[in-house]
Amino acid sequence: MQPVRHMTALRPPTVDEATRCNEREPLWTLFRVVFGLSALSWGGLALMAQLENHYVEREERLTRLAFSDIVALAWMVPGPVGCNVAVQLGHVLRGRAGAWVAGLASVLPFFMLMTAFALFYQTPIVREVASQTLLNHFSVVLATLIGVTWYKQTRALVRGRLEWTAAVLGCIALVGAHTPAAYIGMLGAAFMSGWVRSDARGARLTTTLSPGDWRLLIGLCVLLVIFALPLPHRYERALLWPRLAGAGLTLFGGGFSALPVLKTLLVTPAIGLTDNEFTLAFSLSPLSPGPLLNVVPFFGYLIQGWKGAVMATLALFVPSGCLVVLAQRHLRQLKTNPRFEHGMRVLRAMTTAFLAVAVLRIARNVPFEPAYLVTALFSGVCFAKPKLPVYAVYGSVALACGVWLYVGHAG
Repeated sequence: MQPVRHMTALRPPTVDEATRCNEREPLWTLFRVVFGLSALSWGGLALMAQLENHYVEREERLTRLAFSDIVALAWMVPGPVGCNVAVQLGHVLRGRAGAWVAGLASVLPFFMLMTAFALFYQTPIVREVASQTLLNHFSVVLATLIGVTWYKQTRALVRGRLEWTAAVLGCIALVGAHTPAAYIGMLGAAFMSGWVRSDARGARLTTTLSPGDWRLLIGLCVLLVIFALPLPHRYERALLWPRLAGAGLTLFGGGFSALPVLKTLLVTPAIGLTDNEFTLAFSLSPLSPGPLLNVVPFFGYLIQGWKGAVMATLALFVPSGCLVVLAQRHLRQLKTNPRFEHGMRVLRAMTTAFLAVAVLRIARNVPFEPAYLVTALFSGVCFAKPKLPVYAVYGSVALACGVWLYVGHAG
């Protein structure tokens, strides 16, 4: 399934769709199906395709158009798109309980695997195997993968002059931006520029929020403020998980756009993660099922053990899950407003800058040597042409690096 470009048109479900959605899915069946599909899905788009194949083509619980509406809403809110789709699907099939069950089932497979990676990473044998040379080669593969992703997203999301301006200015601003407040300010400015520059000047934005919806939005705004405010070093670790929750609400455009944001938050003296550990986590990400934000349990475990893995996962995924359920109820009204849609288009264009700057920041930490250029060329060809699985590219590079190191030591 291809990602939705500029969002499909949202509209109320037909009578036929509503009849299908009212068939109550047993919660255990919902958990079992989503868990199994998530465990076999490398990347958020793969999970979306698997869910569509099961619930649209095989079970015929939703029409293809209704599922496209779910995907459209998932792209419009921050967080991992595949998990956002699973949460919405659970909400459609079994209401609020179904949303929680489907969200848990979509997160649990990669939570277990990435936590296991972190557990074994702290053993002496793994630390010896993960040499600096291998980490540098993995960094090159990661930068190439992000670069190819940036190229594809730019072609899909950046079209008009205003969108190109937002993308270019975002790259320039991010080079010097190192604070959470700067990231939030950039995203807000991008949305407002699209809103103001929209041709539909007379369109009114009308939506009705319940007291519970207002409390949720206020709570999410508080998390954003905690993330954005500069804090003394002694409070960075104490408020890490609320700050991570706020950071998750700024992540549009896929997991790789999270790299600069999460690095600013986690790679600090107060938290204790190193550049090598941060890069290794993102290098391991494609080896595990789930979205690219599956790195979060890895980080949490290194910081605070099992408790940190659980808290980090809850902090990043629960707020976006709550927001996507709220979006399902209200963004149908917002989506019909052309000024809101234009603002979201510019915002999505701005997020491509996070990918470009992520490549730059990884590349400048890798020595400029012929071996790494060969790795970049090999991985670029693999990702761009044959479209080999990511884990196959990493495995090939690791094997070649191991042989090279063995021959070098033997010589």
